[in-house]
Amino acid sequence: MASDFEDDDHTRFFRLEGTGSEGKDDHVLSRAALQLHSFGMINSVRDGNPGFISDDYLNAIAAETTLTAAELVAAGLWERSSDGYLVTDPRMLEMVLEASERNKDDFQYEPDGCPGHGRGPNSGTRCRRCGSELDEDDQPAE
Repeated sequence: MASDFEDDDHTRFFRLEGTGSEGKDDHVLSRAALQLHSFGMINSVRDGNPGFISDDYLNAIAAETTLTAAELVAAGLWERSSDGYLVTDPRMLEMVLEASERNKDDFQYEPDGCPGHGRGPNSGTRCRRCGSELDEDDQPAE
């Protein structure tokens, strides 16, 4: 079960070489922590708050995130802030921002030619067809 802190995602670890600060070891993370870190950063960019992983986002995930977030804090990749966490590694966040910018070309429509804005399950606050920012009253998730 993915929410069990003793599942494979929480008991298998990765060493992220070259990610430690000067004079510190590389980061060692469970698979669950690496996934939460990655998806959390991507979601923060999609939500328009790069580097901020909200408590609301973490609470919406079906898996247990409390221990996994604590692991990321202990590793020095996240720090607690009001209503969420901040990503402390600017290099990792910069990579996500650059990838997001490159992927803007992947939308199938230009905003003016979009036949109808829609949210997808992973599109955050952007239209899944054209990438334009959506208001809360725009079409619900499809």
